[in-house]
Amino acid sequence: MIQPAIIWQDCLAIFSAVPFTLGTAFAILIASILIGMLIAWVRINNIPVAKQIVHFWIHYIRGIPLIIHLYLAYYALTPLVNGLMALLGSTQTLQVSPLAVLIVAYSLYASIGQSENIRGAYLSVDRQQWDASYSVGFTGLQAMRRVILPQGLVVALPVFCNSYLNIIKGLSLAFTIGVSDILARAKICSAQNFCYLEAYIAAGLVYWVLCGSLGYAFQRMERSLKKW
Repeated sequence: MIQPAIIWQDCLAIFSAVPFTLGTAFAILIASILIGMLIAWVRINNIPVAKQIVHFWIHYIRGIPLIIHLYLAYYALTPLVNGLMALLGSTQTLQVSPLAVLIVAYSLYASIGQSENIRGAYLSVDRQQWDASYSVGFTGLQAMRRVILPQGLVVALPVFCNSYLNIIKGLSLAFTIGVSDILARAKICSAQNFCYLEAYIAAGLVYWVLCGSLGYAFQRMERSLKKW
């Protein structure tokens, strides 16, 4: 029999991991957007060599599951960092923390989707908007900041918000490399009371409430932005 009291206790315990999950997901979102902007810029401007590197990265991300990508980063990032330090003449060795591995690896993984979103938002703005901006004396930077960016943001923001929710749910794989998030907290609860079904029901409820609340807030923000 399912024990509601155990589910409630597990929910309370699991909620302690929510702030960490939200903060980590936000850091990954921002980093992936910044990397995605660079990738989008390379693709829009057809930068030689860089464009081929970007195409290789896109094919890699599309063909490799996230969990494999996390494992590769977990075992390769520390030797890579130490190798670079050795090339620079340093004799020290570093152990990259699992959290740093998670943020770096997940940001790179999510950057491809963000680049497509950013490129689509940029191309959705009519080219005549640039011409109109130049005709009133705006520089390229002013046109981007005052005309292109506000219009493109209306297109890109819903996808950014959806990406944030996907990152939160994707962080359920973080425990595989030693980072304690919502799902890891549920596994700890199940190991303590041996009520595995209740623990995973509690984790599902926490994800549902969290993502549902954020989704509602994002919808209101999108409507406000469109009115503005």
